[in-house]
Amino acid sequence: MRSKIEQQVMAGVGIVYAARQLTSRTALELYALVLSACGVIFFVSLPHVFANLVHVMNGGLPSITTFALTAVMSTKLIVQLALLIGSFSLVSLAVNTLRSVSHPPTLAVR
Repeated sequence: MRSKIEQQVMAGVGIVYAARQLTSRTALELYALVLSACGVIFFVSLPHVFANLVHVMNGGLPSITTFALTAVMSTKLIVQLALLIGSFSLVSLAVNTLRSVSHPPTLAVR
């Protein structure tokens, strides 16, 4: 059975660990991605965008690219900002994931 001091120390260590995990770079990037997705969902009529995209898809990649650029450029500034932040977060998470997969951490043996 642990003493009261040991329990308090372990609780303090647990709180510090949880705080570090919740404020890590990856966690902050995930928060930004989720918040930007919520912003886009709140400010954009996604059913209308997808309905228009279905019509444009018959024109191939050039039509889709033109549609996407026009849709982004003609929307509200807040949506453009949410898309920019979400894109940055997504790219950053992808780069970090690829970096960790290609160079997995190793334990140093002394």
